Amino acid sequence: MNTKSKMVTLLALLLGMNASVLAYNNTYAVIIGINDYKDNIVVTDLIYSDKEALAFYRFLTSEKGGSVPVGNICLLTDSKASKSNVMYQAKALFSKAEKNDRVIFYFGGHGGEGGFAPYDFDGYFDSVLSYSDIKAIFRCAKCNSKLLFADACHSGGIKFDSNKSKNDGHKNNQTATKNLNIAIMTASKSDEYSWQTSALEMGVFTYYLIEGLGGAANRDGNGYITIQELYYYVYHKVMDKTREFGSLQTPQLFGKFDLRLIVAKT
Repeated sequence: MNTKSKMVTLLALLLGMNASVLAYNNTYAVIIGINDYKDNIVVTDLIYSDKEALAFYRFLTSEKGGSVPVGNICLLTDSKASKSNVMYQAKALFSKAEKNDRVIFYFGGHGGEGGFAPYDFDGYFDSVLSYSDIKAIFRCAKCNSKLLFADACHSGGIKFDSNKSKNDGHKNNQTATKNLNIAIMTASKSDEYSWQTSALEMGVFTYYLIEGLGGAANRDGNGYITIQELYYYVYHKVMDKTREFGSLQTPQLFGKFDLRLIVAKT
């Protein structure tokens, strides 16, 4: 075998190892989008959150999104997205995931310190969809890959225990502990707003999230999009777009994961 053939073989082995270790089989997704809140005196209604959720749903079921079967997705909008129903539906669906599958939890709506506002949020912490609630949902899944995407104001306020798994996407461990990959990508920092715009008819974060997962984030052109590539793409696109509004919106990435974690196949 000549030197060129050896290099090609080595590259194929490395790519194959990366794909086999960090790829996934089936996808199970819970997608939430809330425009019309039960008590819009406590929180104002939104405009595009249900469209964001529907767009993400349509993406996952499309060929670009992996042709995820509709039976593997739970779409909850407005009144269907009460805290109790989100908890029930998400636990039931995620419990179907096996070791080599992955789960995705997507939330579009109001956010705040420590969690998200479900449809029936009443202003008190007990009604918040908190990080503890998300952990309880994720614990129902046996799989090693768990993703959370949140397009909500102040969404960076939801974080892992800082002593165990805090990450900012730039200081990440190369290998996740015990092959468990849990990645949280939020639209903004805890003190920032998350922009929705009529030009895109959805949130800026969700627009570029879908675009990135659809192939635009595949910087090296190898057919696999890693969490690192996705974050790099979304981060810069969102920052550039929101500067046009004279505002600052900084997507966040944290959790416990391998930077090579595959989030999409193109």
